[in-house]
Amino acid sequence: MEPLSEKELNHLLEQWKAPNAPLNLKMPGRQTWWRWLLTGSIRIPVPAGVAILISFLLWVYLRESPKPAAQPAAKPVSLADFRPVKQLQPRLIGRANEGH
Repeated sequence: MEPLSEKELNHLLEQWKAPNAPLNLKMPGRQTWWRWLLTGSIRIPVPAGVAILISFLLWVYLRESPKPAAQPAAKPVSLADFRPVKQLQPRLIGRANEGH
């Protein structure tokens, strides 16, 4: 079989019709913004979703946790109130040979 000439190929191309799209291929139409809010989705990676969820839960927990009762106002303290130590008494905490 001989290869077709350019003219013959163009003639065949003019006669060719593209097949119909399959019935299960659905092209989405333009949705209104409120319908998208009800049925739409946003794809994000799982680690980002988990981080967002944890941040939200922490925010809710910290916002709802009871606040400590207000302490009565104490007498203001200034550096003039501090006095030097009269006698230093060092204390050893733990064992000296610990970790050896």
